[in-house]
Parts: sequence; C-alpha cells; structure tokens
Amino acid sequence: MKRDIINFLIKCFPFLLTILLLRLSAPWFNPAGILAIIPVFYCSFIRPVPYFTFFAILICFLIDYKFGTVFTWTIFYCLYYAVANIQTFIDLTHTDKHGFYAFMIFIGVIILTILLAGLTFLNFLMSGLLFLYVCAMYIPITMIINKVVKND
Repeated sequence: MKRDIINFLIKCFPFLLTILLLRLSAPWFNPAGILAIIPVFYCSFIRPVPYFTFFAILICFLIDYKFGTVFTWTIFYCLYYAVANIQTFIDLTHTDKHGFYAFMIFIGVIILTILLAGLTFLNFLMSGLLFLYVCAMYIPITMIINKVVKND
C-alpha cells in the first residue's frame, strides 16, 4: 500500500511541480508563473511523460492569462510540439544537457516575439533578464525532476 502511494506520487511529480511553479508566481522570483514552462518543455519534449501534452497546453494557456499575452505561449508550444514530432532529423529525447539548447531556442523565440510586440529599451532589458533567469533555472529544475522520477 505504502509503495503504491509512493509510486503514484512519483508518477504525478511532474504535474504537481508544474502546478506548484505556476502558483508560486511573484514579480521578481517567478513573474506570471513563467518557471512552469520548464517542466512543461522538459516533460513534453526531452523526457516525455504520458498524458502530459494536454496538461501542458492548459498550463501554457494559464501562463498566457497571467502574462497578459493572447495565446502566445500556447501557440508556440503547439507549433514546437508539431515540429518536434513531425521532423526526423533531431531526436530531442537524446540531447545533451537535458535539452538545454533546445529549451533556449524555444524560450528565446517566444520572448523575442513578445519583445517585438512592444519594443522599448525597458522591455528589451526585462526580456533579456527574463531569458537569462529562466535559462539559469532550467538545469536545477530538470535535475530535480530526474532525481525524483529516477529516469537516467
């Protein structure tokens, strides 16, 4: 019984971590719950979790709502998902460094699109800081997911 509960919690961990990161939004630590995009990306593309795709689309929609963008995160997630599953040249599940470079491309294109919608010097600085911060938090969060789920 106890082992079944632990196995259930291990399988639910990516879902629970994503919800936690979305709910722990704060202006400087986690603006609009943006750190929730890390487990969304990682558990969708790098280490696919069963039934996570629909949950990830919902989380992207909630990030759009909190961020004040109109379907930007959701559309780019769906586009990236379609491209990653249609193409056969790059296998994201076997990339180095937990798919860090693929994540940088994913997040960079989205932040650049949001930046170009309202280009000012302050938005440029804030977008750069957001990109650096989210990329810096990618490796620790993915390491936590790997330690809990024990997927080598």
